[in-house]
Amino acid sequence: MRFYSMDHTRCRMQPIGAAPQIPHPASRFRSPIHVNPLNLVVRAFVNTFGITQPTPETEAKAGRFIVLMLIAVLLLIGVIAWLLRDAFTR
Repeated sequence: MRFYSMDHTRCRMQPIGAAPQIPHPASRFRSPIHVNPLNLVVRAFVNTFGITQPTPETEAKAGRFIVLMLIAVLLLIGVIAWLLRDAFTR
């Protein structure tokens, strides 16, 4: 039978006689860093237009959709610029 004592600093039970586990001082500042430019674009778009935050699964789909829209708009602007340049240079 094991006896436990309450660790009041972290509100959990530890076996009696166990060495206290002291976390690293900077551990509260450490968090995983996810560098994904597509997620940054999605979050900027969502926050700009005030849309409800998507779930992680739909965030990937929204990212692809937003990138495809941006590419389509850039292609459309390029085609219009090319047609205008061709019309005015004749």
